[in-house]
Amino acid sequence: FDETPFYAEGGGQVGDQGEIRSSTGAIAEVIDCTKQNDVHLHHVRVINGVLREGDSCVLQVTESRRRATAANHSATHLLHAALRKVVGTHVTQAGSLVDADRLRFDFTHNKPLTEQEITRIEELVNEEISKQIEVNTAEMEHQAAIEAGALALFGEKYGEKVRVVKMGEFSTELCGGTHVPNTAMIRLFKIVSESGVSAGIRRIEAITGDTALQYLLKNTHENQRARSAAGFQENWMQYLNSEALGKHA
Repeated sequence: FDETPFYAEGGGQVGDQGEIRSSTGAIAEVIDCTKQNDVHLHHVRVINGVLREGDSCVLQVTESRRRATAANHSATHLLHAALRKVVGTHVTQAGSLVDADRLRFDFTHNKPLTEQEITRIEELVNEEISKQIEVNTAEMEHQAAIEAGALALFGEKYGEKVRVVKMGEFSTELCGGTHVPNTAMIRLFKIVSESGVSAGIRRIEAITGDTALQYLLKNTHENQRARSAAGFQENWMQYLNSEALGKHA
């Protein structure tokens, strides 16, 4: 096609999925989109009719999947910034994967994160989400963007012009991926694992939005059932007024 709304895999983000419908009635499912020499390649499975050269077609991205992927990608930028604030500015990205279900972020660090560090990182990211910060993008000269403090992504090749994604004063990175227009659309961020990948490289896996909410609700319900089975009577007012919660707030 001479143009496409589909995002091609790159920068750790998976390609879009969706559907193609031709004027002759043919229907094809787009199962992936990749890029070769700046040409978008749609990986399709024809499910009705035949697609022919010269057909007029409508290309439709699966919007729910795109939204979830964009939320995870924006959360990845917030996670990167939070890591540098909590662990140190020696932290740099060493790889990533972003899809509709989760995000995976590899970073340079020589020891496991503590429980307190993980909690603080989650707090910082969720604070930025709750602030409803606009996510702004701009085209800039590569050197000017770096001098302005933008972080470059691992393994990416950049031309003279780059796209800068900025989330308030918290995060500024070079990125060509899809993002939410406002951090509030991420809704919720939860780290589900932190582990070692290789010498000096750690990995965080995290979830956002509905996936994160369902994860937390499931764990809460399981915890409540276990406490009830053990005969523990929960006093929520005592919990809300506890010294620990007061310190946390």
